[in-house]
Amino acid sequence: MKENKTTLEEIAKKLGISKMTVSRAINHPERVGEKTLQKVNKALKETEYKPKFIARVLAGSDSRTIGFFVKPNKDFIIPPFYGECVKGATEWLKSLDYSTLIFNATEERSKLLLLDYVNSGLIDGAVVFEGSYDETLLRTLNTNQIPAVSVGEENVGDYDIPTVCTDNYSGSVKAVDHLVRCGCQQIVHITGHGEKPSYQQRMKGYTDVLEKNNMTQKIVKTENTIEGGVEGIRQLIKENISFDGVFCFSDLVAWGVLRECHEKGIKVPDDVCVMGFDNIPICEYTTPSLSTVSQDMKEMSRYAAGMLIQIISGKKPDNRHRRFETELILRHSTKCQ
Repeated sequence: MKENKTTLEEIAKKLGISKMTVSRAINHPERVGEKTLQKVNKALKETEYKPKFIARVLAGSDSRTIGFFVKPNKDFIIPPFYGECVKGATEWLKSLDYSTLIFNATEERSKLLLLDYVNSGLIDGAVVFEGSYDETLLRTLNTNQIPAVSVGEENVGDYDIPTVCTDNYSGSVKAVDHLVRCGCQQIVHITGHGEKPSYQQRMKGYTDVLEKNNMTQKIVKTENTIEGGVEGIRQLIKENISFDGVFCFSDLVAWGVLRECHEKGIKVPDDVCVMGFDNIPICEYTTPSLSTVSQDMKEMSRYAAGMLIQIISGKKPDNRHRRFETELILRHSTKCQ
């Protein structure tokens, strides 16, 4: 790594002020007079002096760095929903002169590393784009009083971490109601394994709509992946279960459903209508294009980052548990528009 060629001593000598004053201008500009601060900043720019990050932290400055906790899949790929959230939060934080670090939620070591970084002042707090309801992580954040906001899941249990999420129940009701309006009589719900809140809430929306319409329910639990969608259709065919509508937990699952329907000669939407959830960018480019429930990923992530900055600065957020509304996006995988 290339070191700074110019030292603080040299800058101080050039300006005729003390090294301590130069250091204070860098780390605590609010404690320095406006004229002195302008002189120091001009000298720093002319010499291309870059204060070392660790030195600034040790001097008592905030790191202005936010940690993102993200759970990639088995191929170490961040799910598109969380990828879009991370992108939105990163862009917004960058505009506020904040940096970001990403931690891998699949490794227990990363949870300890996150704790070390916060305790060492290297990050100021964490936004959890974690992808699963992880009580161990929530316990770590809560026990160590780490400023944190969770995106994607509502908080349940004993760990009152502020949350930003989608109204999963109403979103699923919109999706399944649309399939009913399309004339579907045998609607299947393909969802993920586990008990995280979003699984339960979307499943409840599905079952409530079917009960209201006196329809038979069929829930298939598989992985929340493209492969999971493929496996879900294979399971239905293997069990000889008829279906003319599929409500998928996510767009990734729906992508797998579309692929396997094509492989098996099942026409979408003529034979089966398919509905996703998330509205990730691929939805417009699947064949056929995917009808889905849109979550405002960019706004959710920006809101979460803003809430975290409030918490770090000692303020109480106006709403610790913000739930965003969804929007039904109709494309060609459902036959009624």
